[in-house]
Amino acid sequence: MTRLRASVATTLRVLLLFGPWLAWQLVVSTLALARDVGTPRSTQRPRIVALSVAGLTELEVALLTSSITITPGTLVLGIAPERGHDPATIYVQGLFGEDERALVEGLEEMRHRVLLATRGRAEARAHTDELLRETP
Repeated sequence: MTRLRASVATTLRVLLLFGPWLAWQLVVSTLALARDVGTPRSTQRPRIVALSVAGLTELEVALLTSSITITPGTLVLGIAPERGHDPATIYVQGLFGEDERALVEGLEEMRHRVLLATRGRAEARAHTDELLRETP
């Protein structure tokens, strides 16, 4: 029965915490893309970046990659499995990648929001801190 409660709690967190946040991201991204398309000079600077998904479950990877792909201006190009010392990684194309750090930070925030929704605050923070320690 505790597994069922955990599943219900996760579903509620995804619906109540992640869903509204993702909906807002969709609105913001859509407006940014529409503004860029509707102006004479494009600010699009496509860039491909890597994002570690080390330690994420299949559900979390699916939720993250789906969320990235449905957000206007971003697209998951592929997922590289863990190999030796290299963590599992997703490759994302961002249309507005002139500032690579800002693009990566936005993806890291989305990854953290997925973890908040699936694991709760304490586990999400611990996992994010661990990833930051491992990043060169």
